[in-house]
Amino acid sequence: MTPTTTSITHALDLADARHWTRQPPRRPAARLRHLLQTQDATTLAIRRFTRPETLTRWAQGHTANISPIQTRLIEREIYRSWQTAIRHKAHQRILEQHGCVTVQIRARFTYTTPHYEHDDPRLHYLTEELPAPHARALFEARHQDTHDDRLRRILADGIAEAYFFRALPPDQQQAAVTISDLHHVRFHY
Repeated sequence: MTPTTTSITHALDLADARHWTRQPPRRPAARLRHLLQTQDATTLAIRRFTRPETLTRWAQGHTANISPIQTRLIEREIYRSWQTAIRHKAHQRILEQHGCVTVQIRARFTYTTPHYEHDDPRLHYLTEELPAPHARALFEARHQDTHDDRLRRILADGIAEAYFFRALPPDQQQAAVTISDLHHVRFHY
């Protein structure tokens, strides 16, 4: 079973893991050695909320003082950067062969029309196949390392078309849907 998350970026990374041709290192020191080969220590330290010297020490195997939170952050970084070429090829193959990008989401939504905005207090549990243009936009934004807010907007538009407005003709789809409270999201493709 794939873990769930409230980060759309991480949820996409977790779904991409099913397409890896080999697994990443498992120990924090080995993961850091790989990350430090592909990224600058200062940049990586800023992303992992620590100092470059600390990362270098951990990569050398001195991981006694590494916290569980830092271990999870390092794991997320591995998932974010592992086998990017394989990830791109898998996304391209999915889109070219009209593959299905399914999203499972538990969230609250806000609806905005030209006349009013409505916060729906209900927690929606949805499993929907994203329309192809939204799946393509989501993959392209992910490849550009776009911020999670932009990915959330793309996902909300896709869910709006796939679920909320599917019975309406395009000229009547005047409302915009926003994810106002995301509890979890999971992708499968």
